[in-house]
Amino acid sequence: MSLRRNLTFQSTFVFAVTLAVVFTGTYIAFRKHTQTLFFNKLADRALIAGFVYFEKDEATRQNYARKESVYQVRLTDEVIQVYDREQKLIFEDHGPSAPLSPAQVREIAAAGRRNFYAGDRQAVGIFYQDNQGDFVIVASGVDATGESRLQTLALTMLVFFFGGIGLNLLLNAVLSRRTFRPFAETIRHVNRISTDNLHLRLPERSGSRDELQQLIATFNHFLNRLETGVRSRKLFVRHASHELKTPLAALIGNLQVSLQENRPEAEYREILRNALDDAEHLQSILEGLLLLSNLDSEESFPVQDVQIDEILWDVLGKLAYTYPQHPIEVEIETEKENADWLRVRGNEGLLAIVLKNILENAVKFSGNRSVEVRVYDDNGPEVRIEDHGSGIPAGEQQAVFDLFFRGSNAGTVPGHGMGLPLVRRILELHGFSLELTSEPGKGSVFLIRFHR
Repeated sequence: MSLRRNLTFQSTFVFAVTLAVVFTGTYIAFRKHTQTLFFNKLADRALIAGFVYFEKDEATRQNYARKESVYQVRLTDEVIQVYDREQKLIFEDHGPSAPLSPAQVREIAAAGRRNFYAGDRQAVGIFYQDNQGDFVIVASGVDATGESRLQTLALTMLVFFFGGIGLNLLLNAVLSRRTFRPFAETIRHVNRISTDNLHLRLPERSGSRDELQQLIATFNHFLNRLETGVRSRKLFVRHASHELKTPLAALIGNLQVSLQENRPEAEYREILRNALDDAEHLQSILEGLLLLSNLDSEESFPVQDVQIDEILWDVLGKLAYTYPQHPIEVEIETEKENADWLRVRGNEGLLAIVLKNILENAVKFSGNRSVEVRVYDDNGPEVRIEDHGSGIPAGEQQAVFDLFFRGSNAGTVPGHGMGLPLVRRILELHGFSLELTSEPGKGSVFLIRFHR
């Protein structure tokens, strides 16, 4: 069942239940009111009967005649019964009717008045005192007029109930069709979008702020992200293919040369050394691509409390082994009483990659000049890495964070343009930030803020 029809039937069902509750409550209240009115009429009839039967000797002729004329106007199936103080039936008018038990008569005398039912008849008993003695007068009858009104009311309610349901169903169907028409148009536009035309967007409804407009805006935003992602993937594949092609071609070329003729052992060693360099270059690129792919997936990485200074010293130890001739000067703020300010929430392995990539770039592009590392507290730990190398041209300072980008002054410095993109992505996932300032010929400064 479509959402439109489901909403139509649900709305009609709610309307039917509401109408049934209202009509039922109205009928019960009206029936109760009708019964109360008839009980009051019966009580009046009992009082008039008492006056007619016991007050003739005391009332004026005119007053008695007026009361008697009123008494002669009977209710439907009216019966008047009079009981004495011994609970005996001493008079019955328009009977016969089943007499009350002595216990019932005593209850009426004790209460002064009592409303009750005798089969399908309503009855009222009153305690009547006169100079002739104490009596209980019971008036009973059938409220034919009230029952007729109740039947008319019930029939009218049934007609309006089923007629209202039919009319409500029709109106709901019309309104739901009008309400869901924009959804149908939106669905048609969505069906036109495919991977070949991701530039298309859903037309927005001008001047509207309803839920559909919010859905359209959200979907268009999703298309923007999807289009950017697809474009990035295509660019990524093209760049990756190019980067993998170069070392792979060199590796194949070296192996082909080695097979063309017999060579001295030294030449074979040189060829194998070049082939190993190309293979390691390929491995480095593939490892970087795999890490980037894992970072871009929806899976989260484990985090814990880590010490930035401990990670830094570990990275510096490995770089000292790889680049023993390159000096690195380290200064860590020591004015704090303890090292708790150096503790952050993060993944130790990924943060080590951040520091290693930036420091390794600084070392490679500085020649034999020193690299300065300063760690200090500025509402959280910050690491400032400064080199005195060739620097980065102003027009390339943002591009260095693009995958596979190599600066125009990179020259023969080894690398494949994946280190800084990895750094930026890791810091983004942690919620940390990175700032770059550089001046060609003087060097670069990378400032890592390990706080949000």
